[in-house]
Amino acid sequence: MENKSIIEILKKISMFSSLKENELKALADISYVVKYKENTNLFLKGDISNALMLLIEGIVSIFKHDHKGNEIVIGYFTRYKLLAEAATLRHTPLPSSATFKSDGAILKIEVEKFEAFFMAHPHISHAIIQSLLQKIDLLQQNIHFNIASNSSEKILFFYKQNPKLSLDLKQYEIASILGMVPETFSRNIKKLLKEGKLEKVNTGYKVIEH
Repeated sequence: MENKSIIEILKKISMFSSLKENELKALADISYVVKYKENTNLFLKGDISNALMLLIEGIVSIFKHDHKGNEIVIGYFTRYKLLAEAATLRHTPLPSSATFKSDGAILKIEVEKFEAFFMAHPHISHAIIQSLLQKIDLLQQNIHFNIASNSSEKILFFYKQNPKLSLDLKQYEIASILGMVPETFSRNIKKLLKEGKLEKVNTGYKVIEH
């Protein structure tokens, strides 16, 4: 992809919104776009990434496997999200795996050159910190729900927090995120609809506030 096209992509990303034209060009010079097909692995646990990965198209599932080999979904990520940035910036093995759930694309930025030129830029550093904090919040939510919440509470929270993402995911994928089997998910959806806590809408389901 030509630098001009990459610059246009960069301008749409809030992290880089304060960069000047010459800085955008410098960033484009160390960036490239890789396209992926649905169900293609982006990376596997233990890989070491030499590039920051910014999702610019599609949906990516981040997951691990437990000691029995069961897939545990950590979360699903959509456009303009950084992926595995903590391990990438530390130059350590990636702690989880990632798969595209749809056709998509990643903007990859050569990490060593990025560190040399851009980590001193306050706006970019702040954006990376915010991304890491969001990942911590996601992890804390997963821990909370797996320990304290029942199935209905998990479903309500998911649809309240992810009204757009729910349109792009199949119900069994949402069930996987919430740590329940599809049958349990379906049963609780019916229960919540009957209780008037959810309603069916074009984007999936909407939480009814009382």
